[in-house]
Amino acid sequence: MRQRNLLLTLALIGCVLLSGFRLEAVNLPSHNIAKQPGYIEVLDSITKNYLTKNIPQHNRMWNLHKILTSRLKKSGVDTVLFYQSGCVGCEYLPALDELGKPKKSCLCSEEEQVVYLFWRDKGKTLSKNLDCCQNQPVATGRPSVINFYFQNKTHFQAGEKFFQDFEAYNRTHPKNIKFLPPTSIHDDVTHIQFYLGNKTVKFQVRQEEFTSSGEPRHLRYTWKRKQWEWADLIKKSVATK
Repeated sequence: MRQRNLLLTLALIGCVLLSGFRLEAVNLPSHNIAKQPGYIEVLDSITKNYLTKNIPQHNRMWNLHKILTSRLKKSGVDTVLFYQSGCVGCEYLPALDELGKPKKSCLCSEEEQVVYLFWRDKGKTLSKNLDCCQNQPVATGRPSVINFYFQNKTHFQAGEKFFQDFEAYNRTHPKNIKFLPPTSIHDDVTHIQFYLGNKTVKFQVRQEEFTSSGEPRHLRYTWKRKQWEWADLIKKSVATK
């Protein structure tokens, strides 16, 4: 009987193979999906509560980024990038189709038109749009916005040393101080603050100080050019979101 059953089984397999039917492995959905870090819900909660407060419009998102950065550091995140783009000394003017209509319930400061926070956690880059009107969810960010600093670290260090030497000279030569080139009071300005452990790299990119292709008009150093390139890279990255 066993021999007969074995022969029947072999015959059945042969028929299946001759018919061209193929047995394929089925990939079942995996339940081992990585969960988001617990602090993300905390960031959203902090942001929502902050936006409900009657806070002056000026530097509103700047102050929020300081609060969120502090919370990220408490969660063990030591690489945080702040990006803010807007216009200093500018004033919002309604479009023609807005004239005579009620003002918008939420208007962001002209200095804080585009504000983002990026950070790296366990090799993954995350981002959060700091919107003055409503909380925006945390999203995956492009690694290049943070990698750019490490790829050009020596240039940014040269920029830091330039200003350190400049300030040191003026302190030791009070009767013969040097001045930086003048800049416009009203201008499109990008602020970048990069928190790396206990170190902070910060600078501004003013549109008036560069050509349209990013060449410095005054301080024609590579580090100055790299500042523009980094700001431009982040600008293009957030523009596609």
